[in-house]
Amino acid sequence: MGSRSARGSPSRRLLTETGLLAAIGAAVLLDSRGYPPSLTEGAPGPAFFPRLLAALLIACSVWLAIRSWRGARERGAGGGSDSGSAGASADESGAGRSRGNVSSASAAGSEAGNRTPHLGVWIAVGWIAAFLLIWPRLGTVLSVPLLVVGLMWLTGERSWRTMVSVPLAFAGFIYLVFMVLLGVPLPAGF
Repeated sequence: MGSRSARGSPSRRLLTETGLLAAIGAAVLLDSRGYPPSLTEGAPGPAFFPRLLAALLIACSVWLAIRSWRGARERGAGGGSDSGSAGASADESGAGRSRGNVSSASAAGSEAGNRTPHLGVWIAVGWIAAFLLIWPRLGTVLSVPLLVVGLMWLTGERSWRTMVSVPLAFAGFIYLVFMVLLGVPLPAGF
């Protein structure tokens, strides 16, 4: 009975993370009320980007909450209908299907499944810190693709086409939006 009720609702950890994202977004929105809306006519002011990012953060947290509720409902419905021994053995061994970034083994709370994501988080934090250190020296056009490739690799992406095209497209997007359209000076590197 305990496992069925755990499958029928999202984990407290996921709901806590979702609520934390929404709270951070709301705090940024509240903080940005004191920013001037625009400094010149027709141009975005200092409040534009914090408000945009806060709204996107809140939208992502809502999407994550909806996704977790749907996944929990599907697991609850699917867990009760499996009468075969193959389905039971897959659930018991923790080798069940993955839902997004969380596998069944880590969702069940196994000790080995909890260590790897924490290590990945610390590697990602180190990778971002290294990016911040080399960004002024290498410049935006070279360092942003390195950051994106590293983070994509850490999240499990292994397709070389994706690992080349996404970072280049992202660096081009940053260059066009910030340097060309908005005139924001970004580090140019050597």
